[in-house]
Amino acid sequence: MDFRDAEGIDWDNEDDEEGNLVHCLRHGVTEAVVDQVLRNDPSLVKTRLKTATFAVLGPDDEGVLWLLYFDWSHNRGDWLRPVTGRPAREQERVEWARTRSVR
Repeated sequence: MDFRDAEGIDWDNEDDEEGNLVHCLRHGVTEAVVDQVLRNDPSLVKTRLKTATFAVLGPDDEGVLWLLYFDWSHNRGDWLRPVTGRPAREQERVEWARTRSVR
């Protein structure tokens, strides 16, 4: 299944200190950031993955480029489960700009 076909996002309760929402918030990744990046045509990226199935790179509505890591939800197979993320590094921003100018 392509991540663009996902029907929803699987977030744990904000009271769950071990959950994905609390973990993502520690890295500055809010629910809004995830929604915005997914809506703004992110690209799959090749990167080392330890606890995620895939990663995407894309901008939020403010133009900040994010690298977000996802898995498929164990609760519902057509939902994405955010694992972690961070603002893109300089080299990732350069590569993003290069690939977008080729389109």
